[in-house]
Amino acid sequence: MITNQQLVQSNFEEKIKVFTHAVGGEFNSDETFSIANTGVPTDTFNTILVKSRKIKDSFKFKQKLDFFIEKRYPFSVWMDARHMNANWVNILQKYNLKEAERNVMMKRENTLHVGERISNQLTITQIKSNEELLKYVDVFISLFEGSTEQDALDNYFNKFSQIKLGSNVQMFVGCIDDMAVTTGLLIESKDSYGIYDVMTKETVRGKGYGSEMFQFLLSQTKDKQKPVVLQASDKGENIYKQFGFTGVGEIVVFE
Repeated sequence: MITNQQLVQSNFEEKIKVFTHAVGGEFNSDETFSIANTGVPTDTFNTILVKSRKIKDSFKFKQKLDFFIEKRYPFSVWMDARHMNANWVNILQKYNLKEAERNVMMKRENTLHVGERISNQLTITQIKSNEELLKYVDVFISLFEGSTEQDALDNYFNKFSQIKLGSNVQMFVGCIDDMAVTTGLLIESKDSYGIYDVMTKETVRGKGYGSEMFQFLLSQTKDKQKPVVLQASDKGENIYKQFGFTGVGEIVVFE
C-alpha cells in the first residue's frame, strides 16, 4: 500500500518529469532517485528527487551531479526527511550541498465536499494559448525579479511547449481587469492530484487572490475520490489546514 509520503513524492516526481519534457530536457529515474535536467541553468526546474534511504547506484548519482557542476547548472536536491542517513549526507556534503529549506508534506483525503470559491474577484483562465501563457510566466518570473534565476527562467519558458505537458497538467492564471496577478497548477498522477505554484504578485498580496485561486484548483479535480497533495512552507501550513489538509511528513531541500 502506498504511504502518504509516497503519494506526495510520486506526484512531485510527475511534476518535475513533465516540466522537463516540456522543454525537451532529459529525465532519468530508478527506484532510488529521479533526476530532471532541463538543459537550462535553472535551479527551479533542475531537480533531483531522492526516493529511498538506499542508494542503488551511487556512481550514477555522482555522475549526474558532476554533469550539473561541469555545466555550471544550478540544481536542487529534494529528499523525504525520513530518507536522510549518513550515506546520502556524505555525498551531499562532498558536493557542498547545504540545506536550504524544509517543506511540510500535506494531504487532503478527497474533494467530495469542496466549497464554492471564497470570492469572485478573479477571472481565472486555464492556459491554452501563448497569450495566456505569457500572463502566467509574468507572474511566475516576477517572484525572481533582480536575480540570476530571472534570466534562467526567461530562457526556460522561451523553450517551453504546452503540448508536451500532456492532458494531466492544468495551468491557470487569475486576472484583475486583464492584469495577471496570481497563478495555480494542478497535476493529476496515478494516485493523487497535486497543487503547485499558487503564486501572487508581491504588489497585490494580502487581498485574498491566492486563497481564491487555491479554492478554485480544488474544484477542478475530475475524480473527487482521489486525494490531493502539496508541499507547504511553515507559513503556509496553517493556511492549508483551513482547506482540510493535514501534515503527513517533511521534505528537505538542498542547494
